[in-house]
Amino acid sequence: MRCNPLYWLLGIVPIAALSWVAVQVQHEDIESDLARRTSEALKRANLTWATPHVSGRDIVLTGKAPEERGPMLAEGYARNVWGVRVAYNRSGLIEHVANYHWSVASDGAGRLRLAGDVPSEQARRSLLDTAKAAFPSAAVSDGMRLARGSVDPDAWLAGAQFSLKTLAGLKRGEAELAELDLSMRGEAATSDAYRRAKTALAKQRPPRVALADEKISLPMARPYTWNARKGGDGFLIEGYAPGDDVRGRLVARAKTLFGKMSFTDRTDIADGAPDGWEKAVVIALEQLAQLKSGDVAFSGRDLTFSGEAADEQVAAAVSRSLKLDVPQNFKIVDRIRYPKPDLFPAGSGYVMGIVNNGAAIDVIGMTPSQAARAALVDAVKARFPGRAVNDKTQVAPGAPEGWQQCVVAGLASLSRLTKGKSLLSDRKLELTGETDDYATSQSVAGDVKAAAGQTCETTANVTFVGKMKTDLAWKATRAPNGMITLEGDAPDDPARVRVIETAQRIYPGESITDQMKIVGAPPEPWQAATRVALEQLARLRRGDVQMSGKEVMIQGAAESERVADEIRSVLSTDLPPGFKVRDAITVMTGEEKAADSCQTLMRQTSAKGTINFERAKADLTADSTQTLRDLVEVANECPAFSIEIEGHTDAEGTDERNQRLSDRRARAVADFLTQNGVSARRLSTIGYGATRPVADNATETGRAKNRRIEFNVKVN
Repeated sequence: MRCNPLYWLLGIVPIAALSWVAVQVQHEDIESDLARRTSEALKRANLTWATPHVSGRDIVLTGKAPEERGPMLAEGYARNVWGVRVAYNRSGLIEHVANYHWSVASDGAGRLRLAGDVPSEQARRSLLDTAKAAFPSAAVSDGMRLARGSVDPDAWLAGAQFSLKTLAGLKRGEAELAELDLSMRGEAATSDAYRRAKTALAKQRPPRVALADEKISLPMARPYTWNARKGGDGFLIEGYAPGDDVRGRLVARAKTLFGKMSFTDRTDIADGAPDGWEKAVVIALEQLAQLKSGDVAFSGRDLTFSGEAADEQVAAAVSRSLKLDVPQNFKIVDRIRYPKPDLFPAGSGYVMGIVNNGAAIDVIGMTPSQAARAALVDAVKARFPGRAVNDKTQVAPGAPEGWQQCVVAGLASLSRLTKGKSLLSDRKLELTGETDDYATSQSVAGDVKAAAGQTCETTANVTFVGKMKTDLAWKATRAPNGMITLEGDAPDDPARVRVIETAQRIYPGESITDQMKIVGAPPEPWQAATRVALEQLARLRRGDVQMSGKEVMIQGAAESERVADEIRSVLSTDLPPGFKVRDAITVMTGEEKAADSCQTLMRQTSAKGTINFERAKADLTADSTQTLRDLVEVANECPAFSIEIEGHTDAEGTDERNQRLSDRRARAVADFLTQNGVSARRLSTIGYGATRPVADNATETGRAKNRRIEFNVKVN
């Protein structure tokens, strides 16, 4: 039987097709299996950044490694997978950055943004998971990018996760990691959240994470309220304080002032206190302690003070202290009550009084006749035009001699007060009251005495209740070149003039620059304090003394420790009562003394001689040569020190032109000194233009003084 080849061919074709399909199916299974096992091997090795691509039994790796050895490790793990014939490494490295920086910001409106550098995809996913857990309702924006750096990934991730968890306790804020240095800013939603965040940042940071900067603010209180109440045997405070430290100080002060009373503290902490708040509260507490009972209420810059005083004198003293000592930015309303004694006690003699209660005038007591009564009422109406005058007097004989002159003397000064009373009892005239004019409060006593003459004995007790600046800021500087600068607040023009005269007496021959401004305040004790301060500043070779209210700070260089101790002793005893002193006085070294002596010689040499320039130019005139040669000799006698040459001009011309001219003139002097034997390495120059005048630029004499060259000798 013959075999037909066609039949064989027809049988082979389907077998081949089926075989091809089987091979393809198995090939895909093999590739899928290799890809799965390779991915698992990479995952076990924490190399999830690497992605395997399989072709037959060959593996191609792609992706970006977070560390330099990553690609090599991934290739090794892929090659060791059973069944892999060849592993091709086409992976790379993520970008390397020199300053590793990451940040997170929460805007308080449900949006959270993460940005900056992360070391791996695993770290990115971990941070996103932490962010969603810490901010469950926030819309998270991922602006992070993979980057390599010198940072430890584990320590860095711990710091970033800590930042997120801590930030979640704030109302809004942001955190930054620069390498492992953490900075955090934000606003806490509550005082407890503020304390938790502060504690976490101070004590609970992950190892190796340093706190570079922290500005966590308390929740804002609007209005900023604080109240105190004294009544019966109990004392209560409530409201806000700007921090636990301030709150603690206030509680301690209150317990000292009201120690025998039951004490209740209901205060919390919050931000938003006005400037000077703590000082104002302490003063209010101290004055509340003077009353039988009372209330203090702060709302922002408004202070309401009410209560009952033992008598009028205590009430007036409390009112005066509040108005003078509480910082000027607070608006004060005081409602202090006190029991009012009988105006004319029994047995007080022949009495007559005029009472100004601020709204109306009461005329009470005795007058010697109907004519005198009518004349008195007319005189009162003339002194208080437009005010209601209530005549409550009665005619009675027995008026002492000079009665009319004493009544008129009291009336004249009473009309200058906002409130008060003038009481004449026989031959004793007493004037009491208040005024918002400081000059009046100081002059009334003398005016009443002068008007009454010898006809009666006078006493006056007038309280100043106006707003007056008491925390004056003033400064005197003694520069290395000897120039004295006075700046800051002066109470009035006579006091300013007297301080300048005092400085001229203490520093004869020195240039004194007045930059003070008049602010309106009592001249004492400011004037006495500035005199003592200037006298002690003169004992320093250079330095300054500053006064802020009743605090004095002096700093500078003394010739010896003995001089420094003497200055401290004088300031502690001779300043007016209530002043406190701090100092930063240093003792000059031998080198500094030698440099100071050299500078004195250079100043004296230049002051005795002439250093002139051609008009509007930097060309030295011929008459300057001898002075400059003398300065060369002085400079070379102290070769160990550097010399700074200052150029100064008058105020004519533009600021820019004067600046350039002063630079060139200082340089011209330096060039002359260098050409005549002074080492150029010792010299430096600076031009100040017209910014540091020593005289009035409005006069030719003053402008001539301002056009000058000065020398500063310094220890190298």
